[in-house]
Amino acid sequence: MTRSLSVRFGTVLVCLLVAQHRDRKNRTRQKRKNPYSKSEKNAIIDSLVHPWADEHWSFVIVDAILHVFNEEDPVQSLVKFLRYNAPELLKRILKEMP
Repeated sequence: MTRSLSVRFGTVLVCLLVAQHRDRKNRTRQKRKNPYSKSEKNAIIDSLVHPWADEHWSFVIVDAILHVFNEEDPVQSLVKFLRYNAPELLKRILKEMP
């Protein structure tokens, strides 16, 4: 039994197509991991802004705004600001007032 040339060619072509077939299932993409965690970003913000906050009280507000952007939860950030920064900020503003 000899096969015709076209059948042999078709068989080779199908084998090549099957061998090169890539699994194209819809895979869920892995979430790109940020190079820094939130706590590391907070530490960077603190190390950059806190020395300036010692010089002028307005940098305390800048620090709070940067933390709001990092935390992505404005309500929680506002509560933290009121708890930790607002009393000291108010003292510093009142001290600078004539």
